[in-house]
Amino acid sequence: MTATRALVPQPQSQISAGVIPSRARHFVDAARAENTVRAYRAAWEDFCAYCAQTGARSRPADPATVADYLTTLAEGGLKVSTLAVRLSAISQAHRLGGHPDPTRHEAVKMLMSGIRRKLGSAPAQKAPVLRDDIRRMVAVQPDMLAGLRNRALLLVGFAGAFRRSELTGLDVSDLRFTDEGVVITLRRSKTDQEGRGIVKHIPTLKSRALCPVTALRRWLEEAAIHQGPIFRAVDRWGHVRKRRLTAQVVAAVVKQAAVAAGLDPRQYAGHSLRAGFVTQASLDDEDVLSIQEVTGHTDMNTIVKYQRSAGRKARETVRRAMGE
Repeated sequence: MTATRALVPQPQSQISAGVIPSRARHFVDAARAENTVRAYRAAWEDFCAYCAQTGARSRPADPATVADYLTTLAEGGLKVSTLAVRLSAISQAHRLGGHPDPTRHEAVKMLMSGIRRKLGSAPAQKAPVLRDDIRRMVAVQPDMLAGLRNRALLLVGFAGAFRRSELTGLDVSDLRFTDEGVVITLRRSKTDQEGRGIVKHIPTLKSRALCPVTALRRWLEEAAIHQGPIFRAVDRWGHVRKRRLTAQVVAAVVKQAAVAAGLDPRQYAGHSLRAGFVTQASLDDEDVLSIQEVTGHTDMNTIVKYQRSAGRKARETVRRAMGE
């Protein structure tokens, strides 16, 4: 088990040891997002532990071992999406090690197809934070440092259709305040792994209560943040820490704001801000290109899915069909 764990559980530089020159390994480390590496590492460790317990070989693994592993996970109640990550980790470990990929065996593919059909593969969708929701969430934030941070995070996250990782990765140097609002440069995002940079323009709004620029300025001023991470931890004594927030904290802020606003926190997550912007813009009948300019989506079909889930076009179609 010790030998096999050197493949996926370790950082990319260790995965590539012996293949990539040592002076080039820091570039390999950046080939995958940190969250992806972490997920693959945990998935491969789990598979290795299973093999150790059952006496099976983890590398190269027999397709039957992989099939038994998937069946055990499925019967244990794990989601199809989790199984897919485990399968990808096993696949990558074998490919990087120069071994035949057992996940490509027809029996394993048929099993996974059957699991998807049996358990369903549609991810559980969280509710989008719409305009009225964000108004309620912001209104209940206390006028203290943590509340000011949360207000800025919620409004900027919604107005810029930011992903959680994008929000937590923002630094003061990424901001440029103008007469019209603020220009935010994303140095790296999910759809820009090579770091070309994505620019978002957020305008100053007439409504100060809902203005992301006003909220952001106030948070930075009150927290005396002049450089480094924008969204930081605030301890229970009201001290602003140097460390940036994690994606998990962003999700917690959204859920806590939902509770304070009288909404069901189980329906919301960190992605609800980005999904909320797209859904609200779709309800407001904004066109796909305009929405894409804000969100930075590379696949317009993703935006179309949000438009469909918003249901406005469908309702209008039904009304016309019914003669209204």
